Amino acid sequence: MNNHDQPFLDYLHRIRNQAPTHVHEYVHLLFHINQYYQNTFVPTNYTYCYQDQLQTTLSPKMVVERFHPPYHPNKHISSLDISMKHDYKKNLRDMPPLETPTVQSPITQEKIIIECTITSLKDLLDIIEKYPLHPAIEYNIDLKALHNIKDELHEINEMIGLKTFKDNLLDQLLYFIQHLHINHEHDFKHMVIYGPPGSGKTQVAKLIGSMYAKLGILKNGVFRKVTRNDLVAGFLGQTAIKTNKVIQECLGGCLFIDEVYSLGSGGGNSSGDGDSFSKECIDTLCEALSDHKEDLMVIVAGYEDDVKEFFFKMNSGLPSRFIWRFTVEEYSAKELMQIFLQKVEINGWHFTHTAELPQWFENHRKDFAYYGRDIEMLFTYTKVAHGRRIYGKSPELRKYLTIQDLNTGREYFLKHSDHSSVQKKGLSDSCFGLYL
Repeated sequence: MNNHDQPFLDYLHRIRNQAPTHVHEYVHLLFHINQYYQNTFVPTNYTYCYQDQLQTTLSPKMVVERFHPPYHPNKHISSLDISMKHDYKKNLRDMPPLETPTVQSPITQEKIIIECTITSLKDLLDIIEKYPLHPAIEYNIDLKALHNIKDELHEINEMIGLKTFKDNLLDQLLYFIQHLHINHEHDFKHMVIYGPPGSGKTQVAKLIGSMYAKLGILKNGVFRKVTRNDLVAGFLGQTAIKTNKVIQECLGGCLFIDEVYSLGSGGGNSSGDGDSFSKECIDTLCEALSDHKEDLMVIVAGYEDDVKEFFFKMNSGLPSRFIWRFTVEEYSAKELMQIFLQKVEINGWHFTHTAELPQWFENHRKDFAYYGRDIEMLFTYTKVAHGRRIYGKSPELRKYLTIQDLNTGREYFLKHSDHSSVQKKGLSDSCFGLYL
């Protein structure tokens, strides 16, 4: 063995020892290299032929130049057949760099026990504020999950009224956030929100869907609000297809069915018997509630009596699938006033002489049958009245509302609203929809 041989053999040895996970790709190559290294190679301008045994002796120096790093990706190994040349070039390109793995020292975590009694959503927000996330601290609760839903918790907690709803939501949240719903058969996530129009049901349904997506209870943030027209078709057999299509589009997320009692009312039929189209839709939905209990949350909304009469009665299997029942209460006069002042503040307006407002809303509470939605309309009409009153006067008066503006705004509201024919409770409300 001369001086040129040793670098080549050292290189072969290094391939075997440093890339053991890829040796199987080079076995055939190494066999030929070792076998013919001392004997014969074919020059680059020849095609190797086993039968002819065409031989041309190459010096060890040429071999070292061809095989010892650095390599040139366009050079060929002339001793091998065409397929082996291609295999070698491919493996050479794909071979990962040889790096020594960095061993990281494990992080020593401090363990902190959070002991507290949770009685409200605000208690959860207080925990989030007091205990920031830190990789070196391990808590006895899933603090990361709480931080993930901080915005939704804050928005729900800041909503005026809804005390009973917030209490019930807290129970559900603490149940799911501790993964107590996971067992041999996952619990149903479907829920009912009872309440009148304008009480915030759509808003809280969106927030619930968003929270459970961030907690991983739902696989994605899909939220779709539908009514009867989105689910029921005009021909028998097509309703099931239409309903199932909506369900498939919501898998992994949340489906919110507004005015759910309209499904069983036949779109206005108050007999409680519904129609064949409604029955087809509800039966399809009922089946999906079980088939997709792990990857779908269905939220339905409406007045409690109407939901029970025109939805649950249509299929005996429905009530047991909606185990979570929330109630959004009617707003008091004080709460309606708070909603009004909140809108004034958020929009950058002001109200003078607020001391007169409590009695004003107490006197006119019955005018606002649809609560939050009506208060938003009242605010708009009050601004319109304000615009007429201050026209041509000092700019300093702008955006400062008075009780005179509010009284005129109420007159506009009553003139343009449909409340003269509205009953506060019952299926007749469905003609106006359930909007915020």
